[in-house]
Amino acid sequence: MKPGTVILATARTPFGRLGGALASLSATSLGGDAIRNAVARAGIDPADVEHVIMGEVIQAGVGQAPARQAAFKAGLAKTTTAETVNKVCASGMLAVVSAARAIGDGDIRVAVAGGMESMSNAPYLLPGARTGYRYGNGTLVDAMIHDGLWDYYFDEAMAAQGARVAAELGITRAVQDEFAYQSHKRAFEAHEAGKFSSEIAPIHVATKAKGKIVVDALPQPARDRVPAFAGVNGSSGSVWDHVPPQNMVADPAQYSPYVTGDVPFVLVDRDEPVRRDASLEAMTKLKPIDAGGTITAGNAPGVNDGAAALVLASPEYARSVGAEPLAEIIDHAGVAWDPPYLALVPAMAAQKLLDKTGLRASDIAVWEINEAFAAVALTAAARLGLDPTVINVQGGAVALGHPIGASGARIVAAVVHQLRARGGGYGIAAICSGGGQGDAVLIKVA
Repeated sequence: MKPGTVILATARTPFGRLGGALASLSATSLGGDAIRNAVARAGIDPADVEHVIMGEVIQAGVGQAPARQAAFKAGLAKTTTAETVNKVCASGMLAVVSAARAIGDGDIRVAVAGGMESMSNAPYLLPGARTGYRYGNGTLVDAMIHDGLWDYYFDEAMAAQGARVAAELGITRAVQDEFAYQSHKRAFEAHEAGKFSSEIAPIHVATKAKGKIVVDALPQPARDRVPAFAGVNGSSGSVWDHVPPQNMVADPAQYSPYVTGDVPFVLVDRDEPVRRDASLEAMTKLKPIDAGGTITAGNAPGVNDGAAALVLASPEYARSVGAEPLAEIIDHAGVAWDPPYLALVPAMAAQKLLDKTGLRASDIAVWEINEAFAAVALTAAARLGLDPTVINVQGGAVALGHPIGASGARIVAAVVHQLRARGGGYGIAAICSGGGQGDAVLIKVA
């Protein structure tokens, strides 16, 4: 990756519980709201956004081209291109990396990248229904589990694999529970201290107008922009000369998740899964997800809803509009290993990143390692020679939630804001993903 791509702004929704405060909102509505707020925070003309990349894992039933839906819902122009990526839990991070690469290569100047997921709205599938059942029962398949939480290669839940790997690596139940308790404690204290205000964009979820978000003013579609190179070098720009009839223009009123006026709503401004009453004693009493294992509902993330988005740009664009970058994306590294070993790959990716850039673990001021399970972050700490207390200092996915398509973007943004709060330095966000892959991103705040 060519260094230099800058981050102008970030925004994320609060994360919700399964069937909780955000359950009425689709993944693309959550994604659209994150995009809308990130662009507003960047203070740029929405028409300048050339491309959107959003991660999403559970796409069944969401509708065609989810990232394009989110871009439209955010009020971006019809000329803004969009694509959706799926690398399981790393989807949001891959979206950010892909956008940064496109900017570094000079293909575009401004992009929005992130991730979105509504696990509450994941559908059930009925395999075989298209050709019909001649005899016997059909089986409903939970798309959330099948597409997001189940190992294809070993035909079992990733939690079961996580428990076996934890046992192999000597990560005890007691250590996992303690780390999970600290995750909740840190997250609650960070919320109380207002440390998430730079990350979270509060959301007004309508209580009677289902699927709607209440706002002061409806976002207006950004003006259209044809590619900057259209008509240069003597080529004809006539291909862009087209005015469609009004009935062929997408009408925001038909798909917008927003409403205005005196509409009842619930304000959601904190991550719903964080337990203010978390106790180590209660965690130790929880039964393992699999008999004889060490992973429980307490030391693993829940099933969640949420979205996160970052506005990325070239330094030249930032200077041209007087935008002050928050941070710079320096580099990325990806690895792959045997599918069950999710616990190993974040450290592998982070070490590969350090080796590429000539840095040492001690040079990194902020570490965000996604808590796919508490055992994953603990394993990464051990492999990288880090004290676990320096990882996820404002809590991690065990407490905050893990909407799988969004988490990779969330932790990149978390690194940015924590580095800024401490006055600068280097930070790494690292994450594992189903199938045994790992990704890590190096961020710098001057």
